[in-house]
Amino acid sequence: MIEDRADLKAISGALSSLTHDLKGGSAHSSGISPTRVTQLPEGSKEVVDRTPLRLTLIENAYDSLNESLGYVEKAAVDPTRWKFAVLNLVHAVELVIKQRLFNEHALLIWENIDQPGKNTASLGKALTRLSNIHVGVQKSDLEAISTAIKWRNNITHYEVDLIAEEVRENYLLIFEFLDGFHHQHFSGSLSEHIDNAHVQTAMDLVESFNKEFIEYRGRMMHRRWPRRLVAAQQIVVLSRSCVEYARLRWGAETHWSTWMSDDEPLDYCPDCAAGIADLHGPYCDQEECPSCGGQLLSCECEFDDSEIWGLEADLEPGEEAIQTAGLATIDPHE
Repeated sequence: MIEDRADLKAISGALSSLTHDLKGGSAHSSGISPTRVTQLPEGSKEVVDRTPLRLTLIENAYDSLNESLGYVEKAAVDPTRWKFAVLNLVHAVELVIKQRLFNEHALLIWENIDQPGKNTASLGKALTRLSNIHVGVQKSDLEAISTAIKWRNNITHYEVDLIAEEVRENYLLIFEFLDGFHHQHFSGSLSEHIDNAHVQTAMDLVESFNKEFIEYRGRMMHRRWPRRLVAAQQIVVLSRSCVEYARLRWGAETHWSTWMSDDEPLDYCPDCAAGIADLHGPYCDQEECPSCGGQLLSCECEFDDSEIWGLEADLEPGEEAIQTAGLATIDPHE
């Protein structure tokens, strides 16, 4: 029972403070177990109430995934929200990979296994460790993750210079990897951990990579083509008799400055959909031979075997294990 107005005023102040705290006014930035101190009437003991917010690696990953899907929805009206969608999705991938390492051995998630508890391993190092424990990841997935890491670093530390359509394409590749990786290494479906508010967005993404053909850069193409085109960007030279020839990018072919000097290349290659200054996809009939200047697909220059031709193969997720060469594009410190 409230005895007097002084008590009523003190309790009212305490409730006001508690309401402010519940809205996040005094939570620590770490997000882990913030402490809330409630002031009670004079003469009463101070009560410390700890609200546990600790999440496991995998729970934190699900939380970041849901945050990411929320930003995908916002990006429909504000394309700048893609940057936050990317940040959260890469974070989700990083945590899922680290959970897989933790399941193998708790020490594997730490940067220095001799100093556990100090710093967790970077995403690049975590991918390397997946290779060391013989967990398969497709090379095209590595390329998509590598691109996302670079975007994340640019978003975090530098000016943001992203093209919404390009971000969405790579986002889809990473989402597909996350879905497949989770299915392969964890019990239950990833969809079970998606909030009801974001289920339709997730289903739309899944439908995109389940379709046999998708719209890609204004054209209908096989759904796996974007993965091959992303992977092709890392194969920058062709070799012949120990001599390397730099592959020509779309828009840099010699005919644009010679017999087609009055024309300009389209934004995207009409055959493989490579963008201006991008390398062509495998078996593109528009790629120029860097040696003779003819059509690479039909010229008689006998180049050595190249990974570019192997990208044409239809690979299911998990069929191609990580190779050391495939990790070369990912900085282990990122």
